[in-house]
Amino acid sequence: MAAKIIALTTILVLMSGCVSNKAVQTVQAQDYGLNCKQLQFEMSALGAKFDDTKDDSGITGKNIGLAVVFWPGILVNELRVNKNQDSISARLDHLSKIYQLKCLKQARESSNPLVLP
Repeated sequence: MAAKIIALTTILVLMSGCVSNKAVQTVQAQDYGLNCKQLQFEMSALGAKFDDTKDDSGITGKNIGLAVVFWPGILVNELRVNKNQDSISARLDHLSKIYQLKCLKQARESSNPLVLP
């Protein structure tokens, strides 16, 4: 009975110590239909999400717990964090390009009304 409790506790500790998959899809169907304010909001939310994933990297409670119980879990956590950060960066780059094409072009055109097409 005690062995089962120890095994169950170990499994729960290992599962709680792992970084979750927070990877995001780079291109989404609605991206090109977003207006400038929606693009700004989405990029701001992604910036906050990037900061959250950065908090999972390095010396964290999760990694210290894993070091005590299952040290290879640290490598898994770091790989997952890097994957999550890469996906968020790629999405931010994608949305930034759309923002530049759509919103910065509009701002330039509206600030110089004498420019002919």
